[in-house]
Amino acid sequence: MNLFVSVVIHEWDVGTLEPALRALSDGLDAAAEVGELESAELWLSYNGPAALDVAAAEYLLQAVSTWPTHLLSNQPNYGYGGTNNKVLRDHIFAERRDACAESAILVLNPDVVVERLAITEALRRLKQDPLCGLVCPRILDWTGHSDTFGHKRYPSLSVLAARLVSPLMKLPAVHSLNLRYEYRDLPLDQLQDDIALCSGCFMMARFQYWFNLDGFEDEFFMYFEDFDLAARGREQGWHNVYDPAVRIRHAGGGAGRKSWQHRLWFIRSAMKFFHRHGWRIWRV
Repeated sequence: MNLFVSVVIHEWDVGTLEPALRALSDGLDAAAEVGELESAELWLSYNGPAALDVAAAEYLLQAVSTWPTHLLSNQPNYGYGGTNNKVLRDHIFAERRDACAESAILVLNPDVVVERLAITEALRRLKQDPLCGLVCPRILDWTGHSDTFGHKRYPSLSVLAARLVSPLMKLPAVHSLNLRYEYRDLPLDQLQDDIALCSGCFMMARFQYWFNLDGFEDEFFMYFEDFDLAARGREQGWHNVYDPAVRIRHAGGGAGRKSWQHRLWFIRSAMKFFHRHGWRIWRV
């Protein structure tokens, strides 16, 4: 299978990027070694506020990866989904449609370290299941010691409010609601079919999935573009699969722990998500 990888970088932090890109290259190598991967292209889009030292950036990329890499430096900041869409629509969809039947696309956060077999297992999942939409990985924290819960059930206003205002989590009913929202009633070490929503830090699906949906919805600047994509895919008959063999480490996440600007983006995007897909007050 051919793989196109899109990574949007808002802060060029070498300490985070180097291990992430090195692990990605190693994962691609592993998939190629066992015959699951025929070719791969990496598209890196930098949309941060500071001018990028392109020479230093290209030196880093050459040092950590042997795979073909395209660096789009000093891009406008269209948000997470919008900047990925520019790569998807202007380059991958437009220039690579001839390879769509045997291709997949991975949208990846720059603060994600994929374990060596993660790419291999995700490609196998797509090959084995023709109706698989997004492959949802098992997400560990940056140290690799603790699980985080990226795949979710459909949210309600109540559970999202509690995640923004953490003291509400002390209420037993709210705490139980959040456990259900995070699929904590299901074992993390078992394959789970038809997951409702998937985390945007690692989103792999067939080329045709991304092409049919035309990438992310443009109205989401940040937050919920991943949930919206997963929901729209399910509406078209795809089903998202949680595969615990696809293991990654993620440094980010948690809008409730970030600045008020991020919280405002989160609230605004949540309202757009509910308006598009349906409102829920309590039940998840």
